[in-house]
Amino acid sequence: MSQEGLTLVETLLAVVILFFLTSTIIPLTFNMKQQIAIQKVQAHAAEAAFIGAMKYKRYGQTAGVQYIDGVQFQWNYEDNQVCVQYDNKDKNEELCV
Repeated sequence: MSQEGLTLVETLLAVVILFFLTSTIIPLTFNMKQQIAIQKVQAHAAEAAFIGAMKYKRYGQTAGVQYIDGVQFQWNYEDNQVCVQYDNKDKNEELCV
């Protein structure tokens, strides 16, 4: 009579492997989500700069505020460039195009 199944050592080895896999994947996904959120805000800043350039070209407006996804982007046109100031994770940042 043969019994089929896993021994205690095989079961523990499988649990340890799964533990190591999950302990590396969870921080990686967390860091990826943070990087994606930062890149999203930077893309919105570029969009606000584009909108500011269009308003300057069409209406001669040299400053303004744009709200995108609840974030305030303040843009200014000076010295032939558009600079956008915004808050990114409690840090003030600036993008000049």
